[in-house]
Amino acid sequence: MPRSLLLVALLLLAGCAALREGREGREARDRAAPREVATEARMAQAPSVAGVAEEPLGRLPWGRQGELTLDGQRVRYTRGAERLSLFEPLPAGVREPLRFQAGETVIVCEGWTPSSAAGLAPPSWVLSCQWGRGPAAMLQIGEGPLRQGQRVREGAYRRGDLTVGLRSAHQREGGAPPQPQAVGYEMLHQGTVVGSLDLSGVTPRLRRPDPATPLGRAVTEAAWALLLVSER
Repeated sequence: MPRSLLLVALLLLAGCAALREGREGREARDRAAPREVATEARMAQAPSVAGVAEEPLGRLPWGRQGELTLDGQRVRYTRGAERLSLFEPLPAGVREPLRFQAGETVIVCEGWTPSSAAGLAPPSWVLSCQWGRGPAAMLQIGEGPLRQGQRVREGAYRRGDLTVGLRSAHQREGGAPPQPQAVGYEMLHQGTVVGSLDLSGVTPRLRRPDPATPLGRAVTEAAWALLLVSER
């Protein structure tokens, strides 16, 4: 082999070896470097429910109709609009924004916007739901006072002598500033948070008392209604 060709071959071999060593070195550094795991900012939880297990509740968006399942309980729903949010105006002409069925019970929810004083912006719309006939239970939630600079939604679920307070949550974990729209809802009994509905991600999550108890049932039923009018 002529000396010039031998020199070219040696140079090519040296280049290939350098490239291979560089690639192997980068791969080794990549394996050794800590991997960053993407995490979503979650709803900040009250200490009273921080240790309660979470249960997933389907995935957004909900659409006009569909079906959700929680712990074997199937809920079928029909909505009066493609998109519903207590933090947006009620779509024009919609008087029954939500109807859903859990087991044999049919829940009908009405919506309306209260009148406002002249020159003032209209308040947010009110959601009012009735379980069965009688009524067996009622839920109502609408605009509440300012809290942490944000206009919240507050209300209550009532079944017989049991009352569960409802309020929107706007604080994420990590001390981020409060959000204008709700990142979730808290359910309260006798002033203590006993359940929460985390809406901060694409998969809503529920924390609740034992669903076999009256309080756990109340939190679950309230969560279904709030979930289906909570698109962001």
